[in-house]
Amino acid sequence: MVVKEFIEARWKAIIGSVVAVLAAAALASTYDLIKNVLAGQLTGDAAQQIPSQLQGPIQQLTGSYDGYVWSQWFSKNGPEILAILAAVLGASLIASEVNKGTIFFLLSKPVSRDRVLLTKYLVSALILLGVMLLSGIAILIAAAIVGHPQNVGGVLISTVLLWLGMLFVLGLALLFSVLFHDVLRPLIFSLLLTLLLSIPGLIPNATLNAWSLPFYWSNFAAYQGTMFPLKALLICLIAAIVPVALAIPLFRKQAY
Repeated sequence: MVVKEFIEARWKAIIGSVVAVLAAAALASTYDLIKNVLAGQLTGDAAQQIPSQLQGPIQQLTGSYDGYVWSQWFSKNGPEILAILAAVLGASLIASEVNKGTIFFLLSKPVSRDRVLLTKYLVSALILLGVMLLSGIAILIAAAIVGHPQNVGGVLISTVLLWLGMLFVLGLALLFSVLFHDVLRPLIFSLLLTLLLSIPGLIPNATLNAWSLPFYWSNFAAYQGTMFPLKALLICLIAAIVPVALAIPLFRKQAY
């Protein structure tokens, strides 16, 4: 069954890996170029032509290499790319079996429904972890090539933290995949709910950030290797468990 799940998800894993690795490597490789271009925009008369609301983000991009990579991958682009992959993987776990009619064959096997569900979930979780580890390796290699070697431990713990965050999206997609018999609705609803939970973090208020789940998916101090993000890890772990814990009893009761 495990092999079957890997085979069925292979193209999603390959495409997701290629997109994530290329994006991570590109972000880690273009810092100096972007810094020089943006720094030029902030000098002389040109700086007066840039709206004040844009000067802050531009100055952030021209800051340290560590801050650039963390903000552009682990805090922004990485979660966006990987959340889509997690939703795509999770949305089809049960719904696709129902659509193809293979759910009856699957449930006729001498294994419990819990084992069926958890096996499917864990295979997708491992695929996500593999994609993220490849992305982390791409960042380390690209950073070393351009002369900005990164803290290996910081990249690793940030990758694990982001993976736990993406398990929440995967779990949501799995939950909706049990509830609905098509792939599209689980995909859309899981991404929409994730977006709704990130709204407090979009408001420039430090207090509201604590109520935004994606806020805990990345931690700059952990990336720098100066702090172990125990609180963030626990919150992300609990958040990842909740949708799966809800999906298990629902799957037991579903009549197909």
